[in-house]
Amino acid sequence: MIKENNDSYCNESHLLHLKKLEKGLYNEDDIISSGLIKGDYIRVNSYIGSRLNTDLRGINRELKKDSVIKAELKLGFEEVEFNADIFDEEVKCIADKLLIVDGSSLLSTSFYATARDLLFAKTDEQKEFAYTKLMQTPDGIYTNGIYMFFKTLLPLLERQRITHLAVVLDRSRSGTFRRELDPEYKANRKETPIPLSNQFKLLTEILPQLNIPIFSHEYYEADDFAGSLVKKFETDIETILHTKDEDYIQLVSDNTKLWIVTGKRDAMYEELGINKKELNLPSGVFEYTPEYVKHFKGIEPIQIIDAKAIEGDKSDNIRGVKNVGETSSRPLLRHYTSLEAIYEAIDNLDIKSEKEISLFFKEQLGIKRSPIKNLLLYKEDAFLSKKLATIKTDIDEIQDLELEKLKLDIDYETMNNIFSKLEMNSLIKKKK
Repeated sequence: MIKENNDSYCNESHLLHLKKLEKGLYNEDDIISSGLIKGDYIRVNSYIGSRLNTDLRGINRELKKDSVIKAELKLGFEEVEFNADIFDEEVKCIADKLLIVDGSSLLSTSFYATARDLLFAKTDEQKEFAYTKLMQTPDGIYTNGIYMFFKTLLPLLERQRITHLAVVLDRSRSGTFRRELDPEYKANRKETPIPLSNQFKLLTEILPQLNIPIFSHEYYEADDFAGSLVKKFETDIETILHTKDEDYIQLVSDNTKLWIVTGKRDAMYEELGINKKELNLPSGVFEYTPEYVKHFKGIEPIQIIDAKAIEGDKSDNIRGVKNVGETSSRPLLRHYTSLEAIYEAIDNLDIKSEKEISLFFKEQLGIKRSPIKNLLLYKEDAFLSKKLATIKTDIDEIQDLELEKLKLDIDYETMNNIFSKLEMNSLIKKKK
């Protein structure tokens, strides 16, 4: 049966809500007294519904401005047969949420959102002029990226009721283990502008002062720390990733969602037939679940690694298999599941067998032009690309980390002092 979580974050009304669901006993008064806001109500129904393969969401919802669920709900829970066995495992308190922020992604996005002139600057003179238009203190400390970073993060933490937080940051491109595997990895990236580089350093100084844990190392990338944190804690707490980097899709699971920052968000939800206004999500993000990854990418989250191994990734300078793209790789992965299994099927074929399997590719998998020749010719590139595309999930530093260390405990007094010194006064949190 339900094991009560003794964590101080757990609210008794949440546990009462779960127990009511377990017994199949629910009425309008219970809903009102539970104290659940809209977001929590939807999340608990999504969790239970996914376990029972049953839609437990209400038929009629009338949510008032205070977001508390009111009486005009007709749930019909009495029609659902509950299997008590699903509650044998420990149920996580709904209020507990670990947010892992790709700080490099958020800071870069924040910087360029307020550096339009720099985006169009072509000459050194134009760049220098663009620098003068960036937000900075009188003594020349650039703050435009830092300002937007916190302007985005702080309201998100509050509105999404985040209880645990970690920020992961890139530190170097040249010293990572991937660059050791392939010197060309990310070698196509432009040099980081000085104002942005300076703000990366400033951010790494500010976050620890605010009691916000950061994870960064020259040998690993930000997503390696994110992956290690996910695998360490995702079975203990609801885990959410926030980034603009689609590499993170491979980390999506039943326990981990991805808040991907994308301009395609509206179109994606429209395609799914979902009204984004009814979702309790940060502005500008699409929430990837395993089902949505499969819908939009055509493969399971973990197969994103194998897809990159074949298709390559121009943004990271991962070569993949020459002239073999998504129209071939995705059907192959849906059928064979992995890169290794694909090569097991095509290695050492005689002429007759190759013709037969090519025909199978065409008639059964819908691959018009056989990729076998190129797959075999660039096999070494494919497996190297897979190593480069795979996010590490076992960094030693994370293995002994306790979840309590990530508990949200921002030092607001220090934060206000820092914001004041940096003349970011609009971000100063006023005492209630």
